[in-house]
Amino acid sequence: MMKTGVSPSSQSTSTKSVVLSTSRGMIYDTNMKKIVNKETKNITVCLPTQKALNTLESSLDNNQVNELYENAKSGKISIFETDNIFRDSHIKSVATISRYSDNQPCVHLIGHLDENSHGALGLEKAYNSYLSNYCGELRAKWSTDAIGNILLGEGIKFESNGYLSPAGIQLTIDLDVQKIAENSLVENNIDKGAVVILNSYTNEILALASAPKFNPNDISADMNNPNSPFINRAITPYSVGSVFKPIISACALESNIQLIYDCKGSININGTTFRCNNGNAHGRVNINSAMEQSCNCYFIALGQELNVENFLSLCEAFGFGKSIELADSFNTKSGNLPIADSIKSPQELANISFGQGEMLISPLQMAVAYSCFVNGGYYRPPTLMKGIIDENGQVIQKVKLPDSYMILNKSTVTKIDMILKNVVKNGNGIKAFSEYTINHGKTATAQSGWYENGREINHTWFCGYFTVNDTTYTVVIFKDDGISGASDCAPVFKSISEGIYNTFENV
Repeated sequence: MMKTGVSPSSQSTSTKSVVLSTSRGMIYDTNMKKIVNKETKNITVCLPTQKALNTLESSLDNNQVNELYENAKSGKISIFETDNIFRDSHIKSVATISRYSDNQPCVHLIGHLDENSHGALGLEKAYNSYLSNYCGELRAKWSTDAIGNILLGEGIKFESNGYLSPAGIQLTIDLDVQKIAENSLVENNIDKGAVVILNSYTNEILALASAPKFNPNDISADMNNPNSPFINRAITPYSVGSVFKPIISACALESNIQLIYDCKGSININGTTFRCNNGNAHGRVNINSAMEQSCNCYFIALGQELNVENFLSLCEAFGFGKSIELADSFNTKSGNLPIADSIKSPQELANISFGQGEMLISPLQMAVAYSCFVNGGYYRPPTLMKGIIDENGQVIQKVKLPDSYMILNKSTVTKIDMILKNVVKNGNGIKAFSEYTINHGKTATAQSGWYENGREINHTWFCGYFTVNDTTYTVVIFKDDGISGASDCAPVFKSISEGIYNTFENV
């Protein structure tokens, strides 16, 4: 027989409770949309009465029904996740929030929690103290008599103790843009790669996506994944190949070097032969036509004309070889920018001139560099954090944009802008062309120096920019183990530009 919990009113009573759900400080996008704490589910609490049991059992599977009746026999409450919502005093539902969704956006930036609900990675770790200050609980409460029997007449009550406080952090990420970036990786079968999207004038990070993603709700499931989902490829340095050619071109233009070169398909530098792709001879080319055809020989010859110290100094001004602080104690790897003393031969300079050799740059670093070609030659470090939000949902600390400084003359960026436009219109970036936006950019297929089963892994790229309404977007697409930048990444750039156009053109 079920215990009814009916007790003389003269007996002393007490209250018992159980935690149904916990929360921690919010993480918002640039428009104050929630990035976490979005997934809802209904939790139903049932007192051990026959009426409540009869009402609930049709919403449960067989195992849950057995549990329900076993609890009832013992005079215990039952708690289940249900699709239906119940409002009776003896059977009552409440909406609860999960910290992460299984397809959590921005997962590589957000990170995850450890078994003690402390930040273990990413922004969860960087802002653990602040986010932990706003942890809360949602409890179910009920009354019992002196010997622990449930007082059915009191019913079920829910109590929130700081649950879902609006306090948290605000990012520059735009969830609409982030969704376009993440979908572009999936739709174009980039199972290992990254997309970075910046506001070109402010270098605020609007999207930063890496593939594959991991499930923050089940970390152990991804621990042995051979594709290494915990690597944030958007901020990891790689060989860049031909997307570096606009950088060396800018250095040459700053030095007033104007080269006309007759490409025979290969070039000999101090006894070492370097070749264009497939040994193609491009003939007589200048900086514009060489960029359109991605002529390695031209840019190797151009590099031999440069002053190494000035060249590397400009590379440093572009941010190469420097760590980026995305948030407190959340810094990217610096990559590798060789020092002048380490370039001891013309061959080493030749390698760097078309983005090979020891030069390693992350997709985020490359995106920031390409923004310089948009905003008049000014470099500004990228920004991820936008503000700190208090318990009233108000910004109490707005993050100031870093100062910018001029690294290129306006005439240089005007020339590079025209060249990058022609690469998409007439050159090997043609698959990035769109009828809706004026796209600029450059492809790359970089030898990585990494081998798998005797085969060298290629890193393929597309870096560029376009404008929709009054916003210019700098976009970098990277694929780990690709075929070519033209086939792997240029079409992704097109789809991103059109996705942003369709989302924001009429807004």
